[in-house]
Amino acid sequence: MLFTLKNALRINLINMPGWRTNRKILVFESDDWGSIRMPSKEVYTSLLNNGIVVNKSKYDQLDCLENREDLEALFQLLKQYKDYTGNHPKFTFNTVMGNPDFEKMKDASYQTYFYETFFDSYKNYHKEDLAPLWFEGIAKGFLVPQFHAKEHFNVGLLMHDIASGNKEARIAFEQGFFGLKTQTSSVHQKSYLAAYYATNPEELKQRVAVLKEGLSLFESVFGFKSETFIACNYVWPKELEFYLNQYGVKGIQGNYTQKRPVLEKEGKLKLIRNYTGKRNEYDQVYTVRNVKFEPFENQHYDWVASAMKEIEIAFRYQKPAIIGTHRVNYVGGMSPPNATDSRNKLTILLQSLLTRWPDVEFMSSNELVGLLQNENNER
Repeated sequence: MLFTLKNALRINLINMPGWRTNRKILVFESDDWGSIRMPSKEVYTSLLNNGIVVNKSKYDQLDCLENREDLEALFQLLKQYKDYTGNHPKFTFNTVMGNPDFEKMKDASYQTYFYETFFDSYKNYHKEDLAPLWFEGIAKGFLVPQFHAKEHFNVGLLMHDIASGNKEARIAFEQGFFGLKTQTSSVHQKSYLAAYYATNPEELKQRVAVLKEGLSLFESVFGFKSETFIACNYVWPKELEFYLNQYGVKGIQGNYTQKRPVLEKEGKLKLIRNYTGKRNEYDQVYTVRNVKFEPFENQHYDWVASAMKEIEIAFRYQKPAIIGTHRVNYVGGMSPPNATDSRNKLTILLQSLLTRWPDVEFMSSNELVGLLQNENNER
């Protein structure tokens, strides 16, 4: 695979509109930290044996709850590099605050939803408390938590389908898995992962309640409000932004294309083009990922060369380089070589970009949004 003309055209189009700066700002955005996804290799095999085709998704094959080794290895890598201001590369950890408490739900015959915080998930799945390691990473500037979701799935839809007798959903959930692609009861949703997908005003109320609880949980865990938000699967209704604003969210992370469920059309998706610096009626700022670094997708692709080219294009247009790189790249619970390969490629990327652009500045997503907000206020 090569960085094709088509890729170059797409990246140029992404970078054309919006805010510009002479500063070479670089942001790492990494989603899904805290979410269970695939509980274990044993569950993966069992799901396959039950006819659930988890082998067709790289996420299902590789993504799992991070452990101490994963976090320490990533922090040790980031510790080796600094920009010219003295900052280490900062990973924005877009965090999933909770997971289903499968044991409590089993005791309730799956009729009632219970959740546990992701710090409790570490204790249940890994038998250790990783909260101190998180706060050490925060203090040293390796990670900056921001809000992704309370859970990385649509609780209302999944619970409805389990109660309605969806066989695949029930089998998967009984084994601690919610990420399956299947025929849901929703006309437009082929999985349960889009936590904030709403198809009508009543569902919107339910999603807003989950959002409010999740953001409150984020603040109670970390001691500060999340200033940015990234929707699961890049799906969120326009109406959600009013509530995000009420709860203190100033910036919305995303891809070039937002998938917007239209409530008046039973949740049919409308594609919206965003760009970094675009604002909505609540003066919230959109930021758009313009660099892709996802080695887990294909270990034979030259992700370093591709990312370097995309960073070059971003800087040519005087845009911050916002790198999307999911948690799945850096976890080894399902495949240790997966994490090792991604970290090796990240090492080469950091060395290459610091050599090429010694005046690069590492920022977190909320710091970038703060810069955008301040510059607007100064005009």
